[in-house]
Amino acid sequence: MASTYSNLKIELIGTGEQSGTWGTTTNTNLGTAIEEAITGSADVTFASADVTITLTNTNTTQAARNLRLNLIGTVSGAQNLIVPAIEKLYLINNTLTYAITVKNSTGTGVSVPAGKSVFVYNNGTD
Repeated sequence: MASTYSNLKIELIGTGEQSGTWGTTTNTNLGTAIEEAITGSADVTFASADVTITLTNTNTTQAARNLRLNLIGTVSGAQNLIVPAIEKLYLINNTLTYAITVKNSTGTGVSVPAGKSVFVYNNGTD
């Protein structure tokens, strides 16, 4: 059975795979991927357009996996932060001067006021 990836892109090693190297994958899963999801923080930089963060099939560091997203940069109006369409809790720290709507590509989202921190739960559709 080939390796697969969870919704948070934690590598799920297939039975009998990675002989002699599975420890490296497991350590990356625990020391990077799971830590990001539980306590991680990542900066997300805004400029003049909406920002989309994605998850890819790798257990290396990814902003979208982190619990806390620190929104930084310079904006001239309200914008959107588009997150992956998975069930995930985020703590959004909006350091920008305008509100940012956190949403996935199909939802309406939640507005996070400028200068505020808000927990946002993405149910996978909104």
